[in-house]
Amino acid sequence: MNDGMSPKWERGDQPSDTGDTFDSPGGLQQNGLDIRAILRSIKRCRYEIIAIIVFCLIAGVLISVLSTPKYFAKSTIQIDQEAAKVLGTEDSDAAASVKDSSRFLQTQAGILRGRSITIAVAEDLKLFNNQKFMDDSRKTFPDSAEGSLSLQETRREQVIDFLQDNLSVSLPIDTTILTIGFLHPDAEWAADIANSYSQNFIRSNLERKFDTTAYARGYLKEQLALAQANLSAAERAAVEYARQAGIIETGASDRENGTTSLTTSSLVDLNRAYSAAASRRIAAEAKWNNFRSRPERSQTQVLNNLAVQRLLEEQAKLEATYQAELERRKAQFPTVRQTKAQIDELQSQINQITQNIRSSVENEYRTALAEERKLANQIEVLKSQTLDQQSKSVRLTILQREAETKRRLYDILLQRFNEVNAESGIQTNNVTIVDEASTPIRPETPNIPLNMTLALFAGLFLSTAFVFVRENFLDTIQSVEDVRNLLGESVIGVIPEFSKDSDIGLEMAAASSIVSEAFNSVRTSLTLSSRDGSLPKTILFTSAVPSEGKSSSCAGTAIALSKLGKKVVIMDLDLRRPNVHSLLGIENSVGSADLLASKIGIEEAIRPSGYEGISAITTGHIPPDPSALLSSYVLNKVLKELMNRFDVVLIDAPPTIGLADAPLIAATAESCIFVVKHSSTNISAIKHGLERLKAAKASIVGVLLTNHTLDTSSYYGNYNYTYK
Repeated sequence: MNDGMSPKWERGDQPSDTGDTFDSPGGLQQNGLDIRAILRSIKRCRYEIIAIIVFCLIAGVLISVLSTPKYFAKSTIQIDQEAAKVLGTEDSDAAASVKDSSRFLQTQAGILRGRSITIAVAEDLKLFNNQKFMDDSRKTFPDSAEGSLSLQETRREQVIDFLQDNLSVSLPIDTTILTIGFLHPDAEWAADIANSYSQNFIRSNLERKFDTTAYARGYLKEQLALAQANLSAAERAAVEYARQAGIIETGASDRENGTTSLTTSSLVDLNRAYSAAASRRIAAEAKWNNFRSRPERSQTQVLNNLAVQRLLEEQAKLEATYQAELERRKAQFPTVRQTKAQIDELQSQINQITQNIRSSVENEYRTALAEERKLANQIEVLKSQTLDQQSKSVRLTILQREAETKRRLYDILLQRFNEVNAESGIQTNNVTIVDEASTPIRPETPNIPLNMTLALFAGLFLSTAFVFVRENFLDTIQSVEDVRNLLGESVIGVIPEFSKDSDIGLEMAAASSIVSEAFNSVRTSLTLSSRDGSLPKTILFTSAVPSEGKSSSCAGTAIALSKLGKKVVIMDLDLRRPNVHSLLGIENSVGSADLLASKIGIEEAIRPSGYEGISAITTGHIPPDPSALLSSYVLNKVLKELMNRFDVVLIDAPPTIGLADAPLIAATAESCIFVVKHSSTNISAIKHGLERLKAAKASIVGVLLTNHTLDTSSYYGNYNYTYK
């Protein structure tokens, strides 16, 4: 610095001359949200933001002042859920679900908003053709009919629409209390209409219940008569079919056991008898087989026979006597022979009894077998008859079930009809008034604090939208990143905005000027642009369109270079709209136009600028054809002579769009700086200007971004510093 003092950086590192940006130490850029960039956008649009907010606040004040005061009266009613009873089956649910309850209450709210309740309110308060009501409502009746409606109907529709438009029905969450509110310019009308809505809704609810009960009774009566006729027809059909098929039912108890006719009942009894006969036959057969397989004397039946036992005892006695007689006498002895004959007689009797027992056992088996076979034959006959009857009973069962179903339906309808008849005289109401509407004291609208709050939020929203659209959809250069990303060029420096171009000397002379530091940064970037670290001998300043700040940038760079002791000359080659003489405050009598036309020598063209180490060549008289002068060989000759006399030659060239001057000059200059004004020129125009320079083989060292404010520039915005 020329004042010998060094800057003290309050936070962060010294800014890079290449225009790099860094996240702040405080972490203002997190997760892709650059808070500092947002603040810079707000700063750029601060005047528009203030204007939008002020406009919205003024609009809020005007709306509040000019609006007609309106009063809001409200009444509250409680609605208990009640299901309609037609068949009586709806009450089986223990409790309605929350969804069903909410749906029910929403339905009731819809009924309350409906046209029929509104008409009832209008008729109750005699609002149709009520001129006082219309005057108090700040309305007028139409003088002519609309569409296909008559004048009377048109006025009725106007009243109905007004009531519905100003009615509000709110249902808070988790409650069955509805709030009925009405907004009206007159407080008494607001209360009367709100109360009338509550009363007419209750009256309508009772009427709907009565109509529902009357409909239910009529419906049940019709269904009951139809069910009775169907039941009689079904019972007659079942009886007639049973008679034709010869099916005789034995009773309800047999039907429950699976037998519904005499044949079936007989088959069941016969099966039981057959089972018993089979059991007897099996037992008799076992006894007979056992009797045949063993000696008869060893059979239990024989041994247990009392007669056989007595005869065996007598036989044993006689055999003992016979053996005793044989020991004393011969076998032919009369007493011995007599004893032997008695023994034989007893044996014959025993054999006879044994034979009888055998025959008895055999006969028992034969009888049981015959009985079993007889029952089996009878069962086969009854089976055939039963199967035949079962095929007929299927149809009978169907008819009987139909009759039973119709009997049950008839009983249900009869029971419900009796219940509805008993309840028809009782009118239960599930809607009750909790609070009646009272006459409001203060108007509901306009609510000045609310209106101003809404106006403020509207202003903030609109200004936010404006900033967003401007920053994201405005096709201009907004930041250093735009230069790199959209133009594909490096940034040689960023010049903050200052009051006016003519103050460039004052800005550069100020020790604490950020403008001076910006041009010092440009000077450093120019030094680093060459491989050997030396400054280019000729530097061209141009832009895409006028008013981009190229002349002031050229002058500021010259002052920055002069601080290093460089001899600098500024040559104004903008032969159409010269500006260097105004910036440096020197006379513009002769200059580069006269020099290129060979009217004067180079010594006459060079003028002191008032700044140490800086000379200037103004344009002089504006020629009729600047392009012809710039395309002559004289320009090359002049630039070479100036390069011999000065360390650096700075050329202020015309804009590139629409003119051939800048490309002609750029072809002879060693380097070129393209000046772009922040948030000013269309990007397509800037690109076109760069393309023209590149087509002329110009050596573009970078883009100089001008008109940045300190707090909006991403180049210097992160580095706040002061001199101590």
